[in-house]
Amino acid sequence: MSEYKIAVVNSSSFGQVFKEHWQELEQIGEVKRFMLPTDIDGKTLAETLHGYNIIIASVTPMFNQEFFDNKDDLLLISRHGIGFNNVDVKAAKAHGTLVTIVPQLVERDSVAENELVNLLTMVRRTVPAAERERAGRYEDRAEFMGNELSGKTFGVIGCGNIGSRVAELFSVFGGQVFIADPDPKAPAGWLKNHNVQHVDLDTLLKNCDYVSLNASLNDGDYHLINADKVALMKDGAYLCNNGRGALIDEDAVLAGVESGKLAGYAADAVEVEPVPADHPFLKNDRILLTPHTSAYTYECLHGMGEKCVSDVKNVIANKPLVRELTSTLA
Repeated sequence: MSEYKIAVVNSSSFGQVFKEHWQELEQIGEVKRFMLPTDIDGKTLAETLHGYNIIIASVTPMFNQEFFDNKDDLLLISRHGIGFNNVDVKAAKAHGTLVTIVPQLVERDSVAENELVNLLTMVRRTVPAAERERAGRYEDRAEFMGNELSGKTFGVIGCGNIGSRVAELFSVFGGQVFIADPDPKAPAGWLKNHNVQHVDLDTLLKNCDYVSLNASLNDGDYHLINADKVALMKDGAYLCNNGRGALIDEDAVLAGVESGKLAGYAADAVEVEPVPADHPFLKNDRILLTPHTSAYTYECLHGMGEKCVSDVKNVIANKPLVRELTSTLA
């Protein structure tokens, strides 16, 4: 029997489309998929995954201090995605567990393009219009008035790997693009080449017709868009979020949409996933939610799977890992 047991946790896509990734892991050891409650407590999570010394993890659940305090031997958590938000990396290091993520470039185009698709779908009211057509109600088409993007003003909050690509896509519409980021990592000449201006958050919110949230989630960004920030936004502005659901105060954004302050909200993430069937966002046709599928392109999923498989192969061969974080923390 192999000394390696691999748990694929809460990823419904790993090894499904590209079955060769699952097969490669089966050549290393036992592989099992776990679909667990997103709010499972750390101790129960550790007990559930007892004996599994390698984990491929989705964006949920939380691998917190309690998890590591109760977990037996664990060599690696390889995130099937970007970001360390659901892993306590300091606790992982203390436990002797390596933690890796998919390099952001793998997801850059897929996530940015999906954000633009979701925004356009909301602005042009594509989903309700298509549903009305399917119902044979062609005569209702005048109800689905939208807006153009050409020549408008765009804002991108968080101009890292994905946010910078969103800004590039916005720039093709010919309007001014603002970015708000305390530490933008744009290469030399990038701002000028794409007609992008670096401003503070409040200036962006006051001036933009379309606002994209791409910030990473940390203590300072929790509910970054709250009631006060919604009040600052232009009347009739659209907001989209392909970052993290907790970047917005959902009550504040819902109130903004219901009052008409915001013309619409499109998001690929909410604060608690999966979205409950009674979530008020699902009852408003000026709000578009997709089930965290921004990375669901064949190209992106293949790259993500390749990275996770290489992480597992490298850790058992004692080779260096790409983007291995825990060895660099103080």
